[in-house]
Amino acid sequence: PPWHFEDENGNLVGFDIVLATILAGGLFGLDQEQVMAGEEPRKYIDFVVHEADARIPDLLSDKVDINFQFMTVTASRALQVAFTVPYYREGVSILLPIDSEFNSLAEMQDKGLTIAILANVFAEDMVRRGVNDATVEQFDSVAATVAALDAGRVDAVAIDQSTARWMVAQNPEEYKTTPEGWDAQSYAASVKPGDQIWLNFVNQVLMQAMVGLDFPIYQAAFKTYFGEDLPNPPIGFPVEFK
Repeated sequence: PPWHFEDENGNLVGFDIVLATILAGGLFGLDQEQVMAGEEPRKYIDFVVHEADARIPDLLSDKVDINFQFMTVTASRALQVAFTVPYYREGVSILLPIDSEFNSLAEMQDKGLTIAILANVFAEDMVRRGVNDATVEQFDSVAATVAALDAGRVDAVAIDQSTARWMVAQNPEEYKTTPEGWDAQSYAASVKPGDQIWLNFVNQVLMQAMVGLDFPIYQAAFKTYFGEDLPNPPIGFPVEFK
C-alpha cells in the first residue's frame, strides 16, 4: 500500500492499479464514470503479479506490455526500458506518532532523535540528510519500523512519503507526517523500447489524467491513497510547461 495491494476481497487496488484502469479506459473507449467505478476497465487488463526485480525482464520478454509498479526512473534503467512521463514524485518523509511534539523537519534538528528506516546501504546517510544528528536504527521491513514506532522504541520513522501519507490517511488518530520530504525521485510507467506509437499514447493518457479531462479520476485516487486534495489544474497557460 498505497501503490498495489490486495483488499479484503482479494482484489488488486492502489494508485498504480487506478492508472492501469485509466489506460484501459482510453484504449477501449470507456467513459469516465466506467473508469472511476473500476470494474469495466479491469475486463481488459491482465494483471501480472511479480517481484520488483522481474519488472524489466518481464517487459523485455513480452510477458507484460507495460509496468505500473512504482518504478523509479534512473539512467541505468533508461538504457533498458522506455519510461513514460512521471506520474508521481516520491521522496523520503518522516512518520511520527500523533502526540509527538515535532511537526516539521526544522523542529527535529539537533535533538538527538532515534529514527527507524528500512535497512539498506544508504540508510544512515539518507536519514541524516533530513535530520542531521539522528541515531539511525535499521529494520528488515517497513512494518518492523512502524512496529518500533508504535512500541516507543524510536522517535520517528524515515519512510517513503507516499507510504507516510497513506498511513496518516488510514489512521489519522495515530500518526502524522512532516510536510517536507527529501531525496526526490520520479515514478513512471515503463514500456519495451522500440514502439514510439505505444509510448506516445501512454504519455498522452497520463498527461490528460494529471492535467486534462481525466483529472477527476487521478484527483480522486490521490485523495484515496495519499489523503491529499489536489487543486484543479489552472486554466490558461499549460501547467506542464511551467
